[in-house]
Amino acid sequence: MKTLWLIIQREFVSNVLTSRFMIGFVVCLISAAAAVFVQVEDYEKRLSAYHVAVREHQEETRTWDLYSQINPKAHRKPNLLSIFNVGTEKSGADMVSIKLATPIWEKAAQKQGSDNPFLSIFLAVDVIFVFKIVLSALAILFAYNTISGEREDGTLKLVLSNPIPRDVLVLGKYLGGMLSLFPIVVVSFTVGIVIAYASPATGFSGDDLLRLVMVLLVSLLYVSICYLLGMLLSVWTKEAATTLILSMFIWGLLTIVHANVATFAVSKFPPHKLQPEKEARQQIEQLWEDFKVERDAYILKKWGYKYPTSAISQIADGPLMLSINMRSPGELGFQEFYEFKPIHILDVSKFQEVLGYQEPLRIDYVNDAEEILKRREDIGERNRQLGRNISRLSFADAYHFAIGAITDTDRKSYNDFIRGTRSYKRQVVDYLTDKKAFSARAWFSSDKGKAEFADLPVFQHRYSSLSESLSRALGDIFILLAWNILLFIGAYLSFLRYDMG
Repeated sequence: MKTLWLIIQREFVSNVLTSRFMIGFVVCLISAAAAVFVQVEDYEKRLSAYHVAVREHQEETRTWDLYSQINPKAHRKPNLLSIFNVGTEKSGADMVSIKLATPIWEKAAQKQGSDNPFLSIFLAVDVIFVFKIVLSALAILFAYNTISGEREDGTLKLVLSNPIPRDVLVLGKYLGGMLSLFPIVVVSFTVGIVIAYASPATGFSGDDLLRLVMVLLVSLLYVSICYLLGMLLSVWTKEAATTLILSMFIWGLLTIVHANVATFAVSKFPPHKLQPEKEARQQIEQLWEDFKVERDAYILKKWGYKYPTSAISQIADGPLMLSINMRSPGELGFQEFYEFKPIHILDVSKFQEVLGYQEPLRIDYVNDAEEILKRREDIGERNRQLGRNISRLSFADAYHFAIGAITDTDRKSYNDFIRGTRSYKRQVVDYLTDKKAFSARAWFSSDKGKAEFADLPVFQHRYSSLSESLSRALGDIFILLAWNILLFIGAYLSFLRYDMG
């Protein structure tokens, strides 16, 4: 045990006293601090925009006079932990407008903020990006000459001339190297937390702090992999320069190239064929035609009138102005707006009965249209999931996915938001159904009283609990553990058979 501790001390001191330690420490510290500073400022802007949007929507609801005007909005509150890991926070929609006669789909969701791609790239740099790139490269720089460098200097032969077991030497070098990297990781991360905590817009809960502790632990696992990779290659090669070149090549391949290649390959050769958007739109167009046929058949059977305008005029027993909102490019909804003149002398009871039938029917057809779009989205998500599964074979991407799950900024969190908006829409429909709003006079006229929305359900976006997040991250954490174990065993067994000649 004493021998092991001496080796750890020797490795730690030899790393800390080098210029690369000081340079690496300063670079990581400044990079992490700058990333957090930028992300905090961006978070404050996004949070302010969120509060403004919610307040404007509340004011808008007070202007609604008719049930047919209902247009609730689902806002996604910025995730506080996106300060450390941006994830999908800025790539997805921030708001979904709930329109009863329009299906909810990703392309209809709205994104708030800048559309400048260069600014988006700059704002995507966060602490995890710094750790993934800068800190991992630094770990390799610490490890590349642990064996081959000492072999060139002749110190390795001198050390092994003493009664020191090779397994103790390998373990000591690993622990000493990690011990020298530990303060860089911890201090950089702690400074980032302090900068974030200083902002008046941030209020970290106990759950948030636990998540950040998990992020730190997983980051140490990732740094350990990079260090072990450099150490293993240092055993396999005879010269430190060769080790460095090979290490950086493999590092670049696994941290930068691999994920992009996997994503590109899956996008070019998707295993699950995606239905063309044009075909999906045609199916939805046909649904609206089917809706009108069914609605017209009901009116014809009930009163013997053919739709549209003439039938509604007869049913309303008076003059009627009817306008139909035609779909604009990119919009898949089908809404009709009715205006009666003069409303105060008309008997609209029959028309209310028509509305009580046709509006729920319209929503049923909207749900069918939404299901078409959802199936298309699900196929796209299955292809993306395959790309992620291939990507996570790399320890760098496994680290990225694990952190995204822990901070709840991954793709699933965004998908949960879209699913939540669809669930919220069903709540709104149930709300209107319970109030018998579809057949109410206040659906199309406020002459005898405005529609009441005081008890309208409010959208609440729920982020995953800590246990749910850890459950999602568990697979990727196991991958990181497996990489650590395999690389350590590889370095250990290779050094046991290491030839000093």
